[in-house]
Amino acid sequence: MTICIDKASNQEINKPMKENKLSLLEMESLPREVFVRQQYIPAQHFFPAHTHNWHQLLYATSGVLTVDVVNERLFISPEKAVWLPMGCEHSVSTAFGAELKSLYIDASYQQLDTKKSLVLEISALLKSLVIEASSFEINYSTTGYEQQVISLILSSLPRLAQDKTHLPWPTSTELYHLCTQLYNHPEGRYSTAILAKELNVSKRTLERRFIKETGKSLQAWCLRLRFLKAIELLNTNQSITRIALELGYSSPSPFIYMFRAQSGVSPGQYLAESQRNSTNSLKSN
Repeated sequence: MTICIDKASNQEINKPMKENKLSLLEMESLPREVFVRQQYIPAQHFFPAHTHNWHQLLYATSGVLTVDVVNERLFISPEKAVWLPMGCEHSVSTAFGAELKSLYIDASYQQLDTKKSLVLEISALLKSLVIEASSFEINYSTTGYEQQVISLILSSLPRLAQDKTHLPWPTSTELYHLCTQLYNHPEGRYSTAILAKELNVSKRTLERRFIKETGKSLQAWCLRLRFLKAIELLNTNQSITRIALELGYSSPSPFIYMFRAQSGVSPGQYLAESQRNSTNSLKSN
């Protein structure tokens, strides 16, 4: 099997999404210190690259979001959120649909990094608070219960643990398109030598350039890609066997081994924990 690297293309990474661009929110300033945006994003839809004049906590209560920022691709499942400081350019997409509950936070907020994006692990408390805040009127009271909930959200954010399971993305044209093709075909198994031949460079040159731009070897990057794709697929209620085959594994056993090596838990344990967290959140609301 060979991979065709389209060096001339400048299309979106997710080709099926090309015509499914969503409209950005037309708002120049926030009506309150925190504004909750709710929206269901259909499968294979995306928000194009953009920035805000405020901070954003991008979160989905169901489904998986894919967020592209400079040099990184972030997979945001319901147990995670991404912090995007004011001015941070980003695009957002979902392959299978997601229920968005995004917090827009005034730029005066300084309790999280204001220079770079962060992936945060959402606590059960914060998830419940966000769901509660999503029921408030746009111009909620700044002196009563609503403001107390907002204040608790803001004071909780710095206490969240950071997650490092992002996927670094190269910036040079050739490696960018190489990773695009690998992303679109996670089931493929390509040796570094074969990929180097496609790029008309030596195996050693490709290895050196890839590590320089991503901090990972090509094979380690592909393994991380398959793990993050697995997280995405596990949130679609597909069977573990089907996911394993879709990601190019011959049976569930090597897939489960990979998943456990990457995360410390099996796919089944991950699903059970996700379902438990979802149930607890529903009970609290």
